[in-house]
Amino acid sequence: MLKPYFEKRVIKEKLLLMNFLVVGFAMLFLFVLTVAYQYATYKNELISNLNSQISVIESNLGSAIAFEDIVTANEIFQTLRLDKSVDKAYVQLENNKIFAEYQRDNKSGEINVPLSKSAIKNGDVHITRDIIVNGMSLGSLHLDANLNQVRYRINIFSFFLMIAMSVAVLLAKYVSNRLSRFITEPIIYLEQLVTKVTKNHDYFQRSTIHSIDEIGALSIGINNMLDGIQQRDNKLLDELDRRAKVEQKLDRLAYTDSQTELSNRHAFTASINRLTGFGDDGIEHFYLLLLDLDNFKVVNDSFGHDIGDQLLRQCGQRLHWMLNEEDFVFRIGGDEFAIVLKDVKSIDDVEKVCGRITETISQKFMVNGHEIFVGVSIGISQYQNRNFSETNLIKNADIAMYWAKSAGKNTFKFYSDEIETANCFFQKITTDLHNALKDNEFELLYQPIINVKTGHMVGVEALLRWHHQDEGTISPDIFIPIAEKNGLIAPIGEWVIREALKQLKTWERLNGPQLFVNVNVSARQLFDKRIIDVIGDAILEFEVDPKCINVELTESSLMEDVNRAIVILRELKKLGVGIAVDDFGTGHSSMSYLKQFPVDTIKIDKCFVRGIPQDDVDVAIVEAIFALAKSLKLDVVAEGVETEAQYDFLKHKNCAKVQGYLFNRPLPVIEIDRLLMQSNEIKRLIEMEMYEDDG
Repeated sequence: MLKPYFEKRVIKEKLLLMNFLVVGFAMLFLFVLTVAYQYATYKNELISNLNSQISVIESNLGSAIAFEDIVTANEIFQTLRLDKSVDKAYVQLENNKIFAEYQRDNKSGEINVPLSKSAIKNGDVHITRDIIVNGMSLGSLHLDANLNQVRYRINIFSFFLMIAMSVAVLLAKYVSNRLSRFITEPIIYLEQLVTKVTKNHDYFQRSTIHSIDEIGALSIGINNMLDGIQQRDNKLLDELDRRAKVEQKLDRLAYTDSQTELSNRHAFTASINRLTGFGDDGIEHFYLLLLDLDNFKVVNDSFGHDIGDQLLRQCGQRLHWMLNEEDFVFRIGGDEFAIVLKDVKSIDDVEKVCGRITETISQKFMVNGHEIFVGVSIGISQYQNRNFSETNLIKNADIAMYWAKSAGKNTFKFYSDEIETANCFFQKITTDLHNALKDNEFELLYQPIINVKTGHMVGVEALLRWHHQDEGTISPDIFIPIAEKNGLIAPIGEWVIREALKQLKTWERLNGPQLFVNVNVSARQLFDKRIIDVIGDAILEFEVDPKCINVELTESSLMEDVNRAIVILRELKKLGVGIAVDDFGTGHSSMSYLKQFPVDTIKIDKCFVRGIPQDDVDVAIVEAIFALAKSLKLDVVAEGVETEAQYDFLKHKNCAKVQGYLFNRPLPVIEIDRLLMQSNEIKRLIEMEMYEDDG
């Protein structure tokens, strides 16, 4: 309640009011305590006096009661008239009969028999005394008195005490007012000094207070602050000049990419907002191109980030040189660029520009003596008649760029309703993938791996399939990249490993240890530190021989981080499992690193097997892979064998193992069981024939 009032007062008034309240509360407490004490003293004096009178009356009433002399008893009671405090008195015999009584004239009413010897009731005093003569009780004496005299005396006392305390409070106020000046005057002085400095900007003023208390410390602080401000003013002009130069530089940096010297993402956003706005700079029609370099991460990993930065600079220069003055090119981050085409009239013109871009970027780059080839994927979104906001325009171009990459890279795609439909499907698949493992929608199929010499199945490759409840079977080429992007590949990959090893143990228990299983591991799984524990725990849980397990890795996954890949592969080798490089020959610069990887098997990619024996180039590549494997003492598996001609060629080249549709498609477990039963039956018949021949 006092806070709003205090906030409006100056410090002098606050101190005075505070002292006044403290002294006032102290005086009030003392007043109440003193009056209460004095009241108790007066009352005790009254009771002591009444007890004395009763003692005298009691000694005189004994003989009157003994002789039943009521007249004498009443005369004795008349002596109480001198004490105005006594209202009534009476003698009550043992038989409860009133023997004699006294009652002041201005008091009337029935005589109440008291309940105790001495009690206070309704402000009056009641005293009871037994009358004993010669050891025998004759009755009791009762006396009722008022406290009027006590109240009168306490009122007089309170009045004079109040006057004395009021004088004391006023005196304390005067003394406090005089003493508070020692605190308020320095504070008022400092307040006036600060006000003058603030109002007039006269920073040469200084405080003259030099006390050693808090106010003195505040004075020193104000003087130090003024010294600092004065020094700042002396440097202000130089600072303003320096800031002007810095601001000019920042303005340039805010809209320019430091590596490529192109306009940056900030400039891109401002330009798109301006072109799609309703002001004078807004236009009705233009095309937005979002560009993303293909395989740029491989360049960084293979040659280092310095080479990657120089490559980006050269890409920016090529894009800038090939565009018209009306068009704009931006580097919006990483290996992403954006182009705004204003000086085009038709889709054909846009396609020609995109064709020139892909052709220009895909040409050889020379960076510090290194020959580097990259591609570019382009997504195109058209802005016409304000049909999109700037956000949707960028989003649509980004979606189109994603589909350009999905279509094989180094190409371009226009945003369209078909792409939007595909993107909606992509989003739905992304959402449903979170529940696929929980809903048991995954299945492992197994494609047999055939020993070329015997023609028998010696192993299988575990291949993941997703049976979506609405969309049917979804290809791993679709959902595996989504799982990697959303971090779901770890639990899915763990399920694949455990399911494959569990099935391997089942086959081993039914048919004996005659099969090995290949399990594919993605790049995201490979570089997850838990992969070692997942495989190791599954081996221990299902009690399978690690030599019957091969971990398949693609070339591109190994090349993402060569040094880390080497460390992880060595840890896998310690578990006893085999390492196979899948899709061999399709990666980048893997030949120089192959000897560093602890690899056991290389699998020739089906794109090379498809052309043999007719295609001389494919034949040369396959023969080179066989020669490389022989020199490094590596096993070879040829994938995608579909014709007898391919099989004969590979058999002639002493290829150890093959797999492909010529033998079997990926099969469910029940079909693999059937093949194993047939194989066991054939072996049994062969053994019987050999036994009969020996007999």
